[in-house]
Amino acid sequence: MQQVDQIYKDLVNTIIDEGRMETGDVRGHYVDGTPAYTKQILNWSAVFKPEDGIPILHSKRVAMKSFTAEIDWIWRLMSNDVDELVKLGSPVWNSWAQEDGTILKAYGWQLANKKRLMKVREDWINPNANGDFVEKELNQVEFILHEIMHNPNSRRIMTDLYSVGEIQEMALEPCVFLTNWQVEDDTLHLIVTQRSADVALGLPSNWYEYSLLHHRIAQVTGKKVGNMYWNIFNAHIYDRHIPLLKEQVNAEFHIPEKAEFIMPEDLNYFNTPLKEVKVSNYKHNGVYKYEIAI
Repeated sequence: MQQVDQIYKDLVNTIIDEGRMETGDVRGHYVDGTPAYTKQILNWSAVFKPEDGIPILHSKRVAMKSFTAEIDWIWRLMSNDVDELVKLGSPVWNSWAQEDGTILKAYGWQLANKKRLMKVREDWINPNANGDFVEKELNQVEFILHEIMHNPNSRRIMTDLYSVGEIQEMALEPCVFLTNWQVEDDTLHLIVTQRSADVALGLPSNWYEYSLLHHRIAQVTGKKVGNMYWNIFNAHIYDRHIPLLKEQVNAEFHIPEKAEFIMPEDLNYFNTPLKEVKVSNYKHNGVYKYEIAI
């Protein structure tokens, strides 16, 4: 069993064996209108090390194409337009699309529109320019790219999607909402904080997506890939998911090879879709379908 599958199995078993079952009113419902109760634990964390391969589950198939499109939509295009995501090949946000076809001021909108005015090296904007500093407004993604390359000792290389004053203007409050990027000895570590984790459906895709992002940003900034640290405030399993999830994590399977990313040659982050990053040696134990709670 690969490291990621053991971490996942331990988390699932901890929630089932030790978690608290929700009671009372809950926000989430299944499509048939039934309240979607969860069993949950608080304050969980894990570390994924690069030598153990990328953290993509092998106990079930992770839909890489769909979730590569989602992370590309949020983190490269910085979009909130659901139709644009559908064109990339992913329907995962269709249930939350609003009347205007967007998810309002959530996720990619926050990355694109929350900017800071700062002094940056002119040759970072234009490779043919000199190394003088100029004032420029950087969005959140531009900021971390610039700081990793030109201010790697900073402890302030962060993005934040949880804008309290705009929560009411979001189709869904962000689940994965905070990243912190730390450079040590030319190695880039990523620390991710997640408010809420649907362990059966959302979490496996989140691990894959942010590992992909981590590898790509390390590549374009000229750093080695370090650890990915994952922190969850509330990790939960929906009641209808429990029987199938037990079956998934306890099924027998043997995956001898580690899955690895194959990176594109182009180092232009914004011009190169993340679908250009390929995955080698990915094998899985089949498809497990879980009902969505919305």
